[in-house]
Amino acid sequence: MPGAVDDSWRGLRARVQQQVHYLRNLLPPQPGICSVCRGPALREYVRCLTCEGHHRAARGRLADVVAPISYSIQKKQHNHALFAYKGSFAAPQAQANLLALLLIFLKDHLPCLLETAEASSLTHAAVVPSTRRRPGEHPLKLLVGGHVPLRWVNLVADSRYPAELREFRADRFTVSADSMRNAGVRLLDDTWTTGSRVQSAACALKGAGAAKVVTVVLGRHINPGWSPWQPILSQIDNQPFQLDICPVHLS
Repeated sequence: MPGAVDDSWRGLRARVQQQVHYLRNLLPPQPGICSVCRGPALREYVRCLTCEGHHRAARGRLADVVAPISYSIQKKQHNHALFAYKGSFAAPQAQANLLALLLIFLKDHLPCLLETAEASSLTHAAVVPSTRRRPGEHPLKLLVGGHVPLRWVNLVADSRYPAELREFRADRFTVSADSMRNAGVRLLDDTWTTGSRVQSAACALKGAGAAKVVTVVLGRHINPGWSPWQPILSQIDNQPFQLDICPVHLS
């Protein structure tokens, strides 16, 4: 019933509204801020050194758009939720908060992501696999799977690479699917630190035939102890999250 659906969305928005005091919107690409991951960059470059390395190594087979929903400051509440939702004793409140955030973000901003990626629609969904070989389905897929009306495709991590590796590898993941020809994929991850795993997964999807990869990440990790983050932290401090700010239409 339409009324019940509307009430459900209102409830999700209310739950996101309860998080705005610790969520932080992405800053627009500008001198000093990477156009891909929105982390620190040298002022004379469009991309940070890490994202530039991905760009050169992947030869065009990267995500068509990357959209972190919020900055995630180390040891702060959003950062804590991104760990707590998938631990051995997963926190139901963290799960409910993150699910609401993701669903509302997609409802409000997916058309913008599709436009930026020049994609007419998406056909598949995938989650960046855990490289720590956690048994069973990835917690993020378990959290959102029933809410995403797309065909799920599995990515499998190559056991030759150590879990802690934070470098792009075109062959780090393989795609378990019959056919990805011309597919549009919504690639999800919980945290972007260097982005190497995310972009390695996007490269695998492109290599398997996907035409477009739209990447949505729940949190762009910030290490406040690393001095290049300080200019960004000073800009987002005391700036509560606003649902209507689109990460790809900021500039």
